Amino acid sequence: MTPKIGIILGSGLNKFSEELSSTSLLYEDDSSFHSIKVLSGKIDKTEIVLFSGRRHFYEGYSQEKILENVGIAGKLGVNFLIITNAAGGLNTDFRVSDLMLITSHLNFLNKIFPAKSNKNYYDKGIIESVRNLSIQEKIILRFGSYCCTSGPMYETKSDIRFLAKCGIDAIGMSTIPEIMYASKLGIKTLAFSCITNLLTENSATITDHEDVIAAGENAYANFSGLIKKIIANSDKILN
Repeated sequence: MTPKIGIILGSGLNKFSEELSSTSLLYEDDSSFHSIKVLSGKIDKTEIVLFSGRRHFYEGYSQEKILENVGIAGKLGVNFLIITNAAGGLNTDFRVSDLMLITSHLNFLNKIFPAKSNKNYYDKGIIESVRNLSIQEKIILRFGSYCCTSGPMYETKSDIRFLAKCGIDAIGMSTIPEIMYASKLGIKTLAFSCITNLLTENSATITDHEDVIAAGENAYANFSGLIKKIIANSDKILN
């Protein structure tokens, strides 16, 4: 399989657009809180479609608009989609700015974006290949289960207590509908969370959007290094 790679960038990770060469702007929409840009370009010789920003359920958008990035990726012939997000870390071993590869999920948007089957969305072979790449590059990479909530508020103490008992490692407000829709379109996926804050029942800290952006910036060197390594080895990872 000749890879054509799409990358959806979560909050704080938009700097990755600077890694593209021969860049063209395909689409732009500044009307929402998270500005949307779709760019095409190359990293080395690999064709990339880059999505900076996404629409969320809590912003009141339709299902079609929330899944628009994935729909555009499918129309442009993307066959491997790397999806990223900013997330709160629930696993006590995690630290702010860690990267977590999503290996399972709990979907609280299931009634809005229902699964059509018990399909496994997380390819063990792809995950193992990325694990090996992270070890080779000496990049700390966490692995865990992600919970998608409706938002827009952050989690209460009761939410944190409940989700910790469910074995959830990170919590956010996106990504799972995108994984499910990409699978429906026959697009293979990888999904990463950048841990932007740590969630504990007794935390007195209030996280705001500026904290999320700062954590993404601190994670950027590891993030960009790993993503570029995945791109360089994508033909092996997919085959």
